Amino acid sequence: MTSDLPSWQFDDEFDGGEETCGRVIVNLYLYIRDQKPGRRVLVISRDPGAPVELPAWCRMTRNQLTAKQHPYYLITLKPELIKE
Repeated sequence: MTSDLPSWQFDDEFDGGEETCGRVIVNLYLYIRDQKPGRRVLVISRDPGAPVELPAWCRMTRNQLTAKQHPYYLITLKPELIKE
């Protein structure tokens, strides 16, 4: 069962489907690697490990976990690289 989508503002959406979180992270990396800093991506991961693994991935990659409400995660890409 999926909870209701939060009313977050985002630029793009990435649905990890039924993949395990490790696979979601690999696919997410491939999806965002050429995107500009500051874009806000809604990530959907139904994997029960996502509440632990996605925040850890954000910390390690310097992407910002802006909000979370499993299975929804709002990630701001590399906010420290935003040019004013």
